[in-house]
Amino acid sequence: MYGNLLKVDGFGNILICVHGFSFLKPSEIYDLYPNKFIQLDESRIYVMNTLFNLPEIYMIACLVDFFSNSAQYVKSREGVKCGELYMSYKSIFQDIRAAMDWVHMKGSLKTRTVQSMSRYVQRDDRLPLLLDRMKQSGAFIFLLTNSEYWYTKEVMTYLLNFPDANGEVRDWKSYFHTIVVDANKPNFFSDGTIMRQVDTETGALRLGTHTGKFQPGQVYSGGSCDVFTNLVGAKGKDVLYVGDHIFGDILKSKKIRGWRTFLIVPELVRELQVWTDKNHFFSKLQNLDVMLGDLYKNLDSSTNERPDLSKLRSAMREVTHEMDLSYGMMGSLFRSGSRQTHFSNQVSRYADVYASTVLNLLYYPFSYMFRAPAMLMPHESTVTHEQVFKVTDAPLSTMSRAYSVQKETPPLNKIKVRAREMLPQ
Repeated sequence: MYGNLLKVDGFGNILICVHGFSFLKPSEIYDLYPNKFIQLDESRIYVMNTLFNLPEIYMIACLVDFFSNSAQYVKSREGVKCGELYMSYKSIFQDIRAAMDWVHMKGSLKTRTVQSMSRYVQRDDRLPLLLDRMKQSGAFIFLLTNSEYWYTKEVMTYLLNFPDANGEVRDWKSYFHTIVVDANKPNFFSDGTIMRQVDTETGALRLGTHTGKFQPGQVYSGGSCDVFTNLVGAKGKDVLYVGDHIFGDILKSKKIRGWRTFLIVPELVRELQVWTDKNHFFSKLQNLDVMLGDLYKNLDSSTNERPDLSKLRSAMREVTHEMDLSYGMMGSLFRSGSRQTHFSNQVSRYADVYASTVLNLLYYPFSYMFRAPAMLMPHESTVTHEQVFKVTDAPLSTMSRAYSVQKETPPLNKIKVRAREMLPQ
């Protein structure tokens, strides 16, 4: 383990490599990772792709940068040494990982959050309205959380402490048909634990296993997906599950149980802002891609000539770099140039719907059918419906040629002119 933070695409190809706060050059990346490729299921790789990982990622970067650049330590490929003391980057990561778990499970993180709720928790008076409308539409509304009852009570009271349509401030539990705390996700979606009822006065768990129907206003602890769905009377695609954890919430509920999933990605606000404000970068990449194809026009396997791609590659790298900087130091959460990230691949695969906030549902009827636009396969994007395809033709396809059916491509002659103007002279 080299102590690096990697941004990879959906196939494991490395897009960006950072050691502490230093970005590695392509040659340095090749030295550590042959072919700039990794397998995400390797034991030395730890995937961090949730909001909970953000503080952890920053701590890793800070400590790796400190020890790697400290005059007291001698840096090696896999760690640092000071006299007889040796610290591997793996041990630094393990210590940070253990510290993060301790802070969440036994530390004062939740207590301090409750003490400064307005600083750490965003409120919106539209949330009670959304929950009420969903209830009125006939939907069964449930809250499923890994948090303890006392913390859930504090956060939900703060979030729902708004007057309803009648001007009354209701108890937070009245917005849900049932509430499950201490769910222990993602284990909840497989084996689960014993389901017990919570004494809402003391927060203590009542003796015995709960076997009856869910009672209004009651709170339950633990359980499993099998028990929960049997009591609710809904399975698989009957359920729309909203969560912000790509692994614990979305991937497991979709992969194991087949639930409909709604992923919350707050970064979408920034992503869409750059997408609209910096759209000329995306147009440049598309134009350069067309020019790349133009360089090979009228060439086949009998041709010994090799087109000079140096200027084109340089232009593509420059545009991609400028695009990434528009999002931040690590670039977009979803892409690097024309290549989609591993996170983007997971969202496409496991999230039926995703948005920056669940409040977006306010602006759709609850009967609305969300349907993704049809996407062209690479081989389909090589020809248009107007073209006559001969049986002897067999155009090669690459993933970079896939576009949405709804995407309009500018006239080819205009694209070539703009592309040539972008190349270094």
